[in-house]
Amino acid sequence: EQGKNQALTYVIGSNDNYIVSNTTILSPTVRPFDIRHMLSGALSHPQSIFAGKAGSMKLLLEDISPQRIGKDVILWTRLDADDGLNVGYMEYIQNQAIRYFLPEMYDKDIMEEIPEERDDETEQNLISNVYTPPQWTYWCAGKNIDWFLTDPIHDPQHKNGTVYPVIHANVCVTPGVTVALRGTFDPFQVPRLDHDKIISYLKPKGGALCARTGISVFDEEDLDDDETIEKDDGTCFHMVTIEVASVRSRTPTSAGMMGVMPDLTQIQSLRKYPKLTDIMWHIMEKKFGLSNEHLLETNSYFAKHIYDIAEENARGQCTAGHSCKSSSKDLLQQYVDLKGEMGDGFDIVDGRILTVDSNNYTK
Repeated sequence: EQGKNQALTYVIGSNDNYIVSNTTILSPTVRPFDIRHMLSGALSHPQSIFAGKAGSMKLLLEDISPQRIGKDVILWTRLDADDGLNVGYMEYIQNQAIRYFLPEMYDKDIMEEIPEERDDETEQNLISNVYTPPQWTYWCAGKNIDWFLTDPIHDPQHKNGTVYPVIHANVCVTPGVTVALRGTFDPFQVPRLDHDKIISYLKPKGGALCARTGISVFDEEDLDDDETIEKDDGTCFHMVTIEVASVRSRTPTSAGMMGVMPDLTQIQSLRKYPKLTDIMWHIMEKKFGLSNEHLLETNSYFAKHIYDIAEENARGQCTAGHSCKSSSKDLLQQYVDLKGEMGDGFDIVDGRILTVDSNNYTK
């Protein structure tokens, strides 16, 4: 409980991608995962601080002095402005950080002996489980929802947009990517990875990469009947699968312009399980605080300003802190070009813009 009560959360707005690179251009002044360097840099240019007070940053910097920070575990969580996290996600991650980094403060004891893993069905022997906490580790959100635009004029049945499920086993989505490291560990030694490379890079290397040994596993008798514990495989990566963790808005606000339309897997999943739609809308409201009123307002705003938004995004491509992909620029340019070619309006079907000219629809 002491560890949980001391967990502090700071929200920092920045164009510099401190966590996942995602092929963005990184300023040479940025030191990923170095909180002291980040705060010092902000205080050296107080006129650039657009939220909060420089005095508060100074107090925080003093509180995490080199003498004190060694006792801390620093968690960096990525969240873009057009995405959202489950209201309980940060609490869950902080609790898992205590589990892995500060096991003496966790409310369960790690088993000192575990069954030996075998391919056959012979009796398993117990082997020693010597647990050593990691120096750093990654978390990703495994269950997510994609929210897509609709045109409220031509699609009045979906004035609040449409939703599709996103479940990845081998790729991390950007919202919710979290890196935790000990205060004494050199931030430059933590691998900074594109979100789609995190699992493929970390999983095969095992726990030695982050200097951990053993696994964090508990006696089932110590668990409550309705309690679920994420399985630990001994690597430097953990996938959060307890609940739907994030909502991604798939719109032309996306810097990378990836997945702004539902893919075939998503479309087929709803055809196979149509009840998922109602479930996702319920989760959006209860677990993300997204009311239907706000969704209607947001979708309507996009319908009125979608081309201007795309044009602004296009201008931001390849600038500091933003994506620089030719595919993104090409797709955004298509939106911009459509702005000058419109006839009577436009339609958005499953995220795809269709021009409308004399009732003839063309992509």
